[in-house]
This record gives sequence, C-alpha cells and structure tokens, in this order.
Amino acid sequence: MNPKNKTLAFKVSSGLKNLIGRDLISDKYIAIFELVKNSYDANASNVKISYLVSEQGIGKIIISDNGTGMTYEDIIQKWLFVAYSEKKPQNRSKSAYREEIKREVAGAKGVGRFSCDRLGASLQLVTKTKDDILAHVVNVNWNKFEVDDTKEFIEIPVDYTQVTQLPSGYDSGTTLIVNDLREVWNRDELLKLKRSLMKLISPDADKGELPFEIEMDVPTEKKTDEKLLEEYHKNDGKGNESKKKINPDRDIVNGKIKNDIFEKLNIKTTNIEVVISEDGRSITSTLSDRGQYIFSVKEKNRKYALLKNIHISIFYLNQSAKINFTRQMGGVTPKSYGSVFIYKNGFRINPYGEPGQDIFGIDQRKAQGWKRFLGTREIMGRISIKGDNDDFVETTSRAHGFIQTPAVDMLADLFVEKVLKVLEKYVVHLINWGEPLKSNHNHTVTPEEIGCEIVSQFITNINLDDVLSVDCNPTIINNKSFEKDSDSISSSLKKLESVAEKTQDSGLLQLAQTVKKRTEAILSDNIKLEEDNIAKEKELAQIRQESEVRKKQVYFLSGAANQNVTNLVGGFHTVYTLTDAIRGNIDFLREELAKGKASSEETILMVIGEIYQANEKAHKLADLAIHGNQKLKQDGANSVYDFIRQYIDADLAIKGIEYVMSPSDNSFNCKFDASSIGIILDNISSNALKAGATKLDIDLQELQQYVEISFTDNGIGLENGVDVDMLFEWGVSDNISKKGFGIGLYHIKQLVEEMKGTVTIDPTYRDGFRIVVKLRK
Repeated sequence: MNPKNKTLAFKVSSGLKNLIGRDLISDKYIAIFELVKNSYDANASNVKISYLVSEQGIGKIIISDNGTGMTYEDIIQKWLFVAYSEKKPQNRSKSAYREEIKREVAGAKGVGRFSCDRLGASLQLVTKTKDDILAHVVNVNWNKFEVDDTKEFIEIPVDYTQVTQLPSGYDSGTTLIVNDLREVWNRDELLKLKRSLMKLISPDADKGELPFEIEMDVPTEKKTDEKLLEEYHKNDGKGNESKKKINPDRDIVNGKIKNDIFEKLNIKTTNIEVVISEDGRSITSTLSDRGQYIFSVKEKNRKYALLKNIHISIFYLNQSAKINFTRQMGGVTPKSYGSVFIYKNGFRINPYGEPGQDIFGIDQRKAQGWKRFLGTREIMGRISIKGDNDDFVETTSRAHGFIQTPAVDMLADLFVEKVLKVLEKYVVHLINWGEPLKSNHNHTVTPEEIGCEIVSQFITNINLDDVLSVDCNPTIINNKSFEKDSDSISSSLKKLESVAEKTQDSGLLQLAQTVKKRTEAILSDNIKLEEDNIAKEKELAQIRQESEVRKKQVYFLSGAANQNVTNLVGGFHTVYTLTDAIRGNIDFLREELAKGKASSEETILMVIGEIYQANEKAHKLADLAIHGNQKLKQDGANSVYDFIRQYIDADLAIKGIEYVMSPSDNSFNCKFDASSIGIILDNISSNALKAGATKLDIDLQELQQYVEISFTDNGIGLENGVDVDMLFEWGVSDNISKKGFGIGLYHIKQLVEEMKGTVTIDPTYRDGFRIVVKLRK
C-alpha cells in the first residue's frame, strides 16, 4: 500500500495530561495561584481556600468562589477543551458572560485548570450560573490518563451529574474539590502559602469597582491560631513585648488574606512613581520624600514605543525604614521579604521580587559602584502592567517570569533610566542616602535645604522638546536653599524660566517668578559680600607671601650619629618659624569666622591646606633632627636614592609594608627638600597600607633634566572610571574602600610642585597603584 495525496492528522496521547498538568506546574503553591487567578477572571469577589483533614487523617483541598460560574455548554465547549481559553481576545464574543467583567484577565493559556493535577489525583468540579436551576458536577480521575499512553486523550471519560446547589452556598460560582492529595500540608507550608498569597494580588486590585478577597480556612490549625492571637493581645507588663514577635496577618493561618506590600505599611521614606499612559504617549514621573511631595514631570514617550499602561512605584529603604519594616512585619527583614515585584492585570508574575532575584541586573550594577548605586536591598516596590499586551507573556510553567521579548528589554531600560537613576540622583547625591550627617550633629537633610539642587538636577535638566508639564512643591524653594553658588542659581533660574515658558504652566510660571525675586535678593547680598572679600583677599595675599618666605627657610638639618647641639638648635629654629606661620593662618581664620563673613570655601580650604602642610613639615623636621644621619647640602643637588634608603633604614618610614628600592648602582643626584621627600614617602606608604598593600616598589630612573621616582604598590588599585586628575584635588580620595580623607595626594602634589617637579598617576596600571614623581636635577 502506497497512499498518495492524503490529508493526515495528529493524534493526542492521554500522556498529554502530565505534560500540561503536574509536569508543567511543578510547584504546589503556583498550582493554587493559577486556580485563584481563574476565580478572579470569573468575576469573583470572594475566594475561600480550605484544607480539611478527616478523622482518618485524609486531607482534601477545596477552592470555592462566588464568580459567574459555568453553564453545561461552557463545560463542554470551554472547560473540557484543552488549551482553549476564552480569555484570549480572539476568543471573546459579545454574548459571552465574561464580557460583563470589569477586570482585565490574569490568565490566557488555557491550561490553568490542570493545576488541580499537581495538588491531587482526583477532582470534583461543581459550578453554577445565576440562571441555572441546578449545579453541574464533573468528576475527573487524573490517574486514568496515566494507565496507557497509547490511548488517545479524548478516549478517557469524565463523569457528569447534577446537584441542587453549590457546596459553598453561593447563588453562582465554582467549587473545586481536590482529593487524594499528592502530599500532606503542614503548618509551615500553609503559612508559606498564605504569605505568598499576600503578595499575589496587586494593591490596585481592590481599588476598582470589584473588590477581591481571599480567605483561608484550616480547622486543624484554629487552636494554634487562637493561642498565638491570645499571646499577641496579651500585655505582659513590659510594653506589649509579645506584639513584636507575632504578626497576626502573617503568622495566623486562618482568616482573610491582606496585601502586605510595602506601600500598605505607611512607612515614610523616599518614593518615586513612574506612569506610562494607557495610550503609551506620555510618561509621568512623581517624586515624594518622607510624605512630602517634591515634584512631577510629564513628558512625551519617544523611547519606549512598546510600553503602555504601566505603573511603577518604588520606595527607597534607608536604615530607619528597614528597621520600621522589620518591626511592623513581626521580624521579617526587607532582605528576606523581597524587592521589586511585577504584576500583570492585578496578579503577581513569579519569580520577580523573590529574595536573591536580581531583577534587571540591579545588584550586578550595584557591584560596580556600591557607594553610587542602589541595589535590591535598598529598594522595594512594584511594577504593574495592565491591559491586553501580547508582548508580556508568562512562561507556561508560571515559574520563570516573562518570555524574553523586545518589550521586556524595554521595560528593563525604562526601570533603570527613568526610575532607578532618578531615585539615585536624589537619594545618593542630594540627601546623603537619607541618613543622619555625622559631620553635622546627626542632622538629616530635608527637601527645603536642597531646593536649588532639586530645581537644578531635575526640573531644569529635562528635554524641552519632550516636556509636556512640570510641577514642583513651592515650599522647597526658600531662601535657605538658595544661599549658595550664585552662578548655579542664575543658571537654574534661566532653565526654570525656559521650562515654564515652554509648558505655559501657570503654577510653574508663578514658581519661576518666586525664585527670581528671591534670587535677586540673594545676588544683591552676594555682591556686597564679594566687595568685602576683596579687601580680605589683599590681607590673605600678604599672609600667603609671608608663609612662602617661611617655607623657603626650611632646610634639612645636617648632622651625624652623635646628634650635635648645632643640628638641634637649627632644627628648633625652623620648627619655630613653621608654627609661627600656622598661628598666623589660624588667627586669620578665627577673625574671619568671628565677623560672620568668611571667605569662599576655596579660600578657606587653601588656608587649611597651608596649616596642614606647615604642621607636617614641622613634625618631619623634628624626626629628622633627632634621628637623621644624612649630610645634605642646603643648595644644589644631593643623592635622593641615598636619602630614601637611609630614611627607611633609620626606621623613619611608616612600618607595616616592605620597601624595595632599585637600582642601587647610581646616586641619582637632584634638587630636593629632605622634609618634603619624607612627607611624600609617608603619604604614599599610608595610602598603600589603606589599600591593603604589603609591598612598595621604589624605582628610580635618570632622565635628561629629571630624576624619575616610581612608587608602585600591590594594593586594590584604582576603581574603573576614576578621573586621576581629580584625585589631586583637596578632599578627593582615590578609593572609597580605603577610608581616606583625600588629603594625602593633594599634599604630595603641593610639595612636589614646590620643588619644581611634577607628579602623575598611572591610570593604566591594574595590579595595584602607581604614582610617578619627577624632580629636577
């Protein structure tokens, strides 16, 4: 027989049941989630999950709802139709009862009903609509599908009958009775189910026309629940200590399930909300801080064409918020609770938000700059996706999130660019992570103190071609927040006026006028202050000139091993001149501060630097006068190799690190100040130790006009992206983990330049840290 041109057809084995049943839905908690979703999609307002155990110890699970229910035709044409879902847009008809539902559907795969197979070997379905006189009953024995895989799926019969009413007593709805359970559920597993259900439904789900409540009923756990509740309400005379250990919503099995997502806890912290409109044309961002509205910006959505009807709400958790969260949650820490959860049409998408789930690579990004970026441990919140959107489709197993699509990648980019980075800019750069300032009596930065920065960083930094509207809380714009850099104020004002004119927003126009009046008053005061400062600058210039003369009087104390009196007297004279310079600088600063008209921050820092440098030289001269045994010429070239070698051998150098010098076959004569070289070596050694270094290589090389000295350590080295030129600025440290104050490198540069030399950092060196000093011959 050789058939030709025939039409063939697939046959479906009864083994399909396992593929779309317990083999697919392998997690028993997700199996229950799927059945609860079906109740939600059936327009139910109440779902009861019961776990009953008979006297013989046989358990069963009952899930009953008061939804729309199914007719006999619905059972035949839909429920028994494998992989068919009337929830899919193409399967909906105007006559279908589900068209009356006000909700967006949570599921549309057509296999959720097979979750019953994961829970137990047999199922009894009882369902009824309001128009039905009798309730319909379908009995399914899942084991029959496993007897013989050669049988076709449609050959396995299911039994049908009728009863007078639903077991739940509702006029309409569906009840699922699962028997022959595949496993026993203990109290810990029931509590895990309840806690997972608490996060299953978005807080938005009960804000619409149709509320949705889930209740758990486990008679065998009621005595334990009552005992815990009694302990919770009991006052032991020590301030309700028991309440700190028990959370009645999370630690009691029976009762209604309450959504415990972070925003329900009313903890005041920094919050950002980003909403893409239903039509996808606009993005609105709103920032609040500790219950106070800060600003909102509405702009055109040019970048995220595949995204629409999305609501993102994220909270920043500082240490105080973490403590409050743990207290309110009965000991549950934010780390063990989760981070950013994703919901689609009211229901959570697993496993997003679970502890250890690095959503959108947040923690990977955090590792690249832990003091600059936020990680999953510092944020908590949700992303809500609404409406029919085929670009966001769950994996069929329901345990691996969304199928990867361009829209999912776009959502990740939106989250990082429009949510995370905006929150970081405010939290990290403006309010010091929301933590008390140790340098200012544990004061916490408030929005009113940084109004100018808020306007500069957010309001005036948006693209004028995209902005639709802008709003800012006028109370954060006050004189205190604008008492800073006049150039920054003027720039922010111009941008603010441009934004106000572009949007023609009356509130923003009024805000711009308010800022302008306050700015003009501040600038007027600044002009008068600047005139006063000119006179002070002249006095300061004279002080600097005198300080320079005193610096030039510093010389290395020549001496021998007996440390003769002449060396000591000369050294003490130099120390005296340095301390005199320090006294003069301190008196100047004290007079300036007493008058309340201190010079600019840059000037003050410069004077402090001079005080610091003179003090270091005095200290180093005392060391050299007592311990030094070198004989150097005050003028002309000396051997810098011999000086450094003897400085180390005399135990004057910082201990705890191995010094290796090379080469030793040259004197390397050049012009240098001995105390300055000692201070430079000490600063470099100190930085190396802070970076975890154990060895410092000192390599000398003769150049045409210079002697080059390379100092190389084996510490942690530079962070990626560090601007090496900025490291020589006052107060800038080369690595946050070294816990330095950013003074050492600044000081080194000052000393080297005084000796007419140069100093650079090698940014290409990756096995540690390398700094190169060149001294004139």
